[in-house]
Amino acid sequence: MAQFQGLFLLVLGVGVVLVALQGVSRGWLPNGPNGYKQGKGVSRLDQPLAFWFFFSLYFGGGAAVAIYALRLLFRSAAP
Repeated sequence: MAQFQGLFLLVLGVGVVLVALQGVSRGWLPNGPNGYKQGKGVSRLDQPLAFWFFFSLYFGGGAAVAIYALRLLFRSAAP
């Protein structure tokens, strides 16, 4: 079960990091309850402080989940 949890969390963590990195190149990050369906996210040009806040939140959170997933896969963390 820990292997499944580790793989699942690794996919989610890397996915969130990729969304954050894609936001840097596009200049837009999704936010809110509907995510991409919302249509209006945080723009780097219009709201630079909010953009970099969400970037650091997405990147840091995704990296933390991916690191925890790797620890699960290598059995150095409890599931």
